Amino acid sequence: MTNGKNTPNWKVGMWPSIAIGMGLGVVLHNFVLGISLSLCLGIALSYALAESRETG
Repeated sequence: MTNGKNTPNWKVGMWPSIAIGMGLGVVLHNFVLGISLSLCLGIALSYALAESRETG
């Protein structure tokens, strides 16, 4: 899934995705969709905005 050099940045990935996913879930009156969208988007953003690890 990932290489050994980068670790996911969970704080930067999950908080915006929770806001976006639950916002869409409320607007569409479907909380299950909001929760699943938050989870999927959060994992994707966490790995996309990964912190690079310093190897010395």
